[in-house]
Amino acid sequence: MKSLFERSRLGESLEIDIVDMHGHIGRYGFAIPDLSVQSIVRSMDVLGIDSIYCSTMRCMTRHTEAGNEEIYRSMQAFPRRICGYVSLYPDNPQTVQKSVKQWLGRGFTGIKLHDSNGLPYAHSAYEPAYEIADERQLPVLLHTWGEERQMRDVEQLAARYPRISFLLAHAGSNRIDEYIRLARAFERVYLELAYSQARRGLIEHLVAEAGVAKVVWGSDCYFINQAQQLGRVTGADLSDDDKRRILGGNAREILSRCQS
Repeated sequence: MKSLFERSRLGESLEIDIVDMHGHIGRYGFAIPDLSVQSIVRSMDVLGIDSIYCSTMRCMTRHTEAGNEEIYRSMQAFPRRICGYVSLYPDNPQTVQKSVKQWLGRGFTGIKLHDSNGLPYAHSAYEPAYEIADERQLPVLLHTWGEERQMRDVEQLAARYPRISFLLAHAGSNRIDEYIRLARAFERVYLELAYSQARRGLIEHLVAEAGVAKVVWGSDCYFINQAQQLGRVTGADLSDDDKRRILGGNAREILSRCQS
């Protein structure tokens, strides 16, 4: 029987359950040849990816509601293949709570926050979102780059909201030991792998130090090509069982806890 690495090198179907936990839809500040959601689904079909969890490119701005609407239209066009994260701008607790309830009620699965809007993840206006996510055991994907303030906020939030599955995007991008420490310290802190220029052996190191159950796969498309990010896992020096857990098994476990 061929290994997952051999199958991927030959361009064959991996014949496993693959879930992309980090995608984006919409226009950004550089040229993207095909902005259509159809282009993402075509890529998924070629690579054997079952579903992708997407947030709007506007998650970095205050225009999150328009972006959430775009995600919703994509979800309607491709049910179950395109799944949605709610993006938020913390104007005040009331608008945050209203937005989270509205979009979760329309089928979104979790929350994606980005601190490029200039506001920390521990901002008080986000509290209603965290409370709802904790109650429903939802995933919350946080953009991180190993910065001290980000890690400090994650530690505070994970202690306060233990039922949220916090996915730390771009794990290992900087201060790798901090990512590992947080994943070890909190049962529901996970390391998400999307990274364009990762050093050799990073995935193996995260698995060895944090445990394979704490590592989840995401591509960050459109920013990064899904095939390249998939190849980082299939080509890693890990067992096929570990690769299956990273590419889909751990995500399914996180998603199975979600409550409507």
